[in-house]
Amino acid sequence: MTEITHVPCPFCNSTDAFTYNTESGMFKCYSCEAKPSSKGGRCYDGKTLVPWHEQDNLIEEEGYSVTPYVPEKYRGIKGSVLEDHGAYFTKDPDGNETVHYQYPNGTKHRTLPKSIKVSGKMDAFFGQDEYNGGRQITIVEGEEDRLSVIQIMGDYPCVSVPSASPSKDFWHNARQYLSNFEKIVLSVDNDEAGDKLAEKIYRLFPGKTYRVNHGKYKDANEFLQQGEGGLYKTSWWNAQKIKPDNLRSSAEDFLKLYHDTPDYEYFPTGIEELDEKIMGIHKGAFTVILAPTGIGKTEFMRYLEYQALSTSDYAIGICHLEETPLRSVLGLVSYHLGENLTRKDIVEEKEAEALVEQAITELTKDEKLYQFQIKVDDTTDDLVEQIRFLVTAMGVDYIFLEPAQDIVSGNTTEKESLLTDMTNKLKRLAPEINVGIVVIAHANEDGDAKYCKSIVQGAAFEIVLDRDPDAEDKYERNRMHVRVGRKNRTGGGSGPAGALTFDMDTYMLTPELGPQEPHVKLVGGEPF
Repeated sequence: MTEITHVPCPFCNSTDAFTYNTESGMFKCYSCEAKPSSKGGRCYDGKTLVPWHEQDNLIEEEGYSVTPYVPEKYRGIKGSVLEDHGAYFTKDPDGNETVHYQYPNGTKHRTLPKSIKVSGKMDAFFGQDEYNGGRQITIVEGEEDRLSVIQIMGDYPCVSVPSASPSKDFWHNARQYLSNFEKIVLSVDNDEAGDKLAEKIYRLFPGKTYRVNHGKYKDANEFLQQGEGGLYKTSWWNAQKIKPDNLRSSAEDFLKLYHDTPDYEYFPTGIEELDEKIMGIHKGAFTVILAPTGIGKTEFMRYLEYQALSTSDYAIGICHLEETPLRSVLGLVSYHLGENLTRKDIVEEKEAEALVEQAITELTKDEKLYQFQIKVDDTTDDLVEQIRFLVTAMGVDYIFLEPAQDIVSGNTTEKESLLTDMTNKLKRLAPEINVGIVVIAHANEDGDAKYCKSIVQGAAFEIVLDRDPDAEDKYERNRMHVRVGRKNRTGGGSGPAGALTFDMDTYMLTPELGPQEPHVKLVGGEPF
């Protein structure tokens, strides 16, 4: 597809603010804000405005010569509404009728009654290009529902999702797009699919998401076909804010809680004594790893990350503030290949570029690994929103984040207040959206979390690490001792919980099989 940019606008006096696509006909002027939606749903062919259904390239996709048209009415929807909002029809020589819906980056072709084919990308809402933002927007599940709402409600913004299970690219774009509206009104079906969509959007935008009660009707198009446009308007205006599902009072509520809630969801750490005490790293829990500076906390976190990726079906999100994004990935690659490949110069020296590329492909093939970053000016609310998005839209099960004290900035007093606020939010967020949040915290000389004791106090699990970097014995210098601290939600107690050894040749931590019985002996190298 060819994008023509910085050309004179045919609608205003701008000499370089206009851009259009020669194949799709989509256009936008950054001066007068002209676009298809403001020009009656017409596209631009380089000279004139042309209706969607007269775009030659869309007809050629069907593989035969047909005459596009817009019916006088379709499922109660007027032809003028269809034409102005990206819908047109074709009929093939065999009499098969197809309705085409033009999305921002693709087209959905529905051969009636229900055969669907897609060309291009379905990574945006149907109708998204018609609205930039504003006071409110309505979201429906189907194209016909969107067009029905427009016919009933008039100029109020309305879009529809591209499918029952939109892609992760769609949710990434949707999150950014919907943030431009103050209020989100969901007019979705009263079924499991509608409930799941409503919950996902509510999780992304709690506090500004409302839902229309359809009553006995399935969707907006059924209201229209039954001549109940007035009733739909009333229902729309009476849409109720979606509230969190945190109030229970009936026996049915508590029985549902009992039957639907898993006892414990976790992945084993692979450290035998630690797993005996805490079972593993838990979903729905805030876990703190506490240790002094220079002990190897980051490598321990990386060990857990790879353990989650390699021994479970859980997806993880990682953020290491004290190292580059590439270093974080190469650390996981080193565990995957069992060899120190933590820097590009080492990779080049060992001529392992192909192996590293293959390992990265294998680590990311099932979309189980997400890397995110925290910007310098991000607040704790920004962090909460980022985690909520990763869990709700991307399906992430665990968040690994370190170090906790570097997430906020300020003097000692300010840091304590900000870290307390962050801890309170993360410990509540973990069970609310059922995500395991694992953070590293620097310990001070007294063994408490530096700047803020509440980091550990708010944890469901506390894992304490220790190592003697000055020990005379080389093996002992590279031996990390693990202990369960004061917090253990499973009731498995506190105290010593195994050890791991670090091998400089592989740059890996390996659990010992039992007390005083190292699994891998250190072969040369210096302490980490």
